[in-house]
Amino acid sequence: MEIHPRPLLSVEGLTVEIAGANVVDGISFSVAPGKVMALVGESGCGKSLTCYAMLGLLPPAARRSGGHIRLDDRDLTALSQRDMRKTRGKDISIIFQEPSASLDPLTTVGAQIAAAYRTHHNVPRAEAHARARRMLADVGIPDPDRRFHQYPFELSGGMCQRIMISIALICSPRVLVADEPTTALDVTIQAQILDLMKKLVAERGTSIVIITHDMGVVADIADDVAVMYAGRIAEIAPVQTLFEKPQHPYTALLLASIPKLSDAPKADLATIEGRVPTPNEFGAGCRFADRCPLATEKCRAEQPPLFDRGGGHRSACWHIDRMAEIREVAA
Repeated sequence: MEIHPRPLLSVEGLTVEIAGANVVDGISFSVAPGKVMALVGESGCGKSLTCYAMLGLLPPAARRSGGHIRLDDRDLTALSQRDMRKTRGKDISIIFQEPSASLDPLTTVGAQIAAAYRTHHNVPRAEAHARARRMLADVGIPDPDRRFHQYPFELSGGMCQRIMISIALICSPRVLVADEPTTALDVTIQAQILDLMKKLVAERGTSIVIITHDMGVVADIADDVAVMYAGRIAEIAPVQTLFEKPQHPYTALLLASIPKLSDAPKADLATIEGRVPTPNEFGAGCRFADRCPLATEKCRAEQPPLFDRGGGHRSACWHIDRMAEIREVAA
């Protein structure tokens, strides 16, 4: 019998509300130690709000209205703001999407990394600075002594992303949340950032939750994938299983939209007709129904649960027996 490791991070029935609408609606997933969970889906599906809720960083207009987030046996949702500040950055950290917007342009990058360490450790400034220099070297920044004294505007986008990773990792957190960490980076730098994250998993046993809409990134780094649509999880599965045999129409159409080398020159890119509904457009049934080729009246009237498909694979679709039709449409 296969033995599954105990989850390090568990999200249980998380619901986030904005103006009375559930923009994240009862989602659940878990991440084992040293594993990578990818949250994927189009913009507006609730991926970033899910992760901000995990760190207690929701914007003022949003509030968590249900669910729990557990790190080992600790319920992060039960912590006071003071205790959450002690936990955030030390036990669970985040790499924000835009390093240029997250780094202080008036402070050297070395001082910013050292400040993150001193927030959680009562050490002399010199010790924090030495650790920050080692961190710069660990993330592959050449000449760390010189880079330590530079400002963010003196560094490239790829360098700034490495600085953000350094800040997130300086206290050796057990869980790292990465919000679109390769956005706006060229493919070479993107590959380097992904290799760095895989190294962290292998050498430190760090667990990662990565938000992305890039299925190529998912294939490269993830162990498991949760496909989100309009605030709900449409499908969740081990990465190879998801790519080989998707069990939800939305997932199948997402995968079909990835350009392939075998596509004819100048061929039209595959797309999913329509758009993600806004919260005031959510109906009682499946939120993908208006865009789904398989949709019936039952889909529009009744929300499908996450059915267990075996092997850690679950999907929320009433018409799993008709997935062959989706594959024909996708082809």
